[in-house]
Amino acid sequence: MKALIVCHAGAGLGLGHLTRSLVVARALHQELGFDVRILIQGDPVRRTDLAEFEHQFFGLEESLNTTIQHQARHADSQVVILDLYPRLVPADIDTLLKALRQDGHKIIGVDNLVNHRSNLDLVFIPSFHFTPPAGLAGGAPILFGWDCFLLNVKRTATEWKAGRQVLALAGGSDATALGKTMPKLLNATLPVGTELHWVTGPYAQQPVWPPSPRISMSNDQSPAGLDELMVGTNYAVTAYGVSFFELLHYGVPTVVFSPYGNKDDLELAAIAAEGVALVARDEVDAVAKLKELMADDTLAASLSLQARKRLSVLGGHKFAQAVAKLMD
Repeated sequence: MKALIVCHAGAGLGLGHLTRSLVVARALHQELGFDVRILIQGDPVRRTDLAEFEHQFFGLEESLNTTIQHQARHADSQVVILDLYPRLVPADIDTLLKALRQDGHKIIGVDNLVNHRSNLDLVFIPSFHFTPPAGLAGGAPILFGWDCFLLNVKRTATEWKAGRQVLALAGGSDATALGKTMPKLLNATLPVGTELHWVTGPYAQQPVWPPSPRISMSNDQSPAGLDELMVGTNYAVTAYGVSFFELLHYGVPTVVFSPYGNKDDLELAAIAAEGVALVARDEVDAVAKLKELMADDTLAASLSLQARKRLSVLGGHKFAQAVAKLMD
């Protein structure tokens, strides 16, 4: 069996879609024996885990529909999986979906193609939260839940311990330029003795450091993976995205915020209600909440325990099971 996975990655787009696609590719290969090819529209990036699979980058100026249809036919893929950046979904995507189904391909939409479910075979939402949009048409079944997160984690979660290690994540592209202001806020606010690890993603600009830091600050430039940093930290502050849920899997007491306006308000409200992380309004509020969290071991231990309970089952296995059922 063969699968074609199509996703976006690049400056302003981040790495979330590609990271999830790699989780799917690994699950399909390891659990079902699929041969997997990954097609990425956007800026090329080097990743050791991407080298495990046949893959190809193509430019944003090229036609997504034409490229997918050609690749699906060329690779003779029984399954086509689409994890696309919302604003880059072609207006005529349904034309492509109908053509693919007529050619005999099973089509799975990951995350944001729910409004096109009448032309899909499965909608897989890697989230615990889903509110059907008004007027949602019938069609493919929709899967979501805490066991549907497609997390690229490679280590085992352990019991939390207090300390002074802080991990700061602004996203693979830092689309809102948090690196220009947030390191200074962290330096000015966190207690002396803090050891801050700021991660600069492969598409992000370099952070702006304060002239004379009062805390220890290091810039981790495009690390091959975040697992070692996550298991080695005591606290984290992060923009909302895939990496946030990886932090929850590892039980890291975390402050999360969305720098993208009100886009993530519903999800963040649900996260706050679950008691798995502290939710902040913006980066200024996030730094203030992080300082409070570092002074409250009881709260930190509670957040860690709840997070590990919620993210104890990973979505790659659930995805593979869903594909196996679909192919039956």
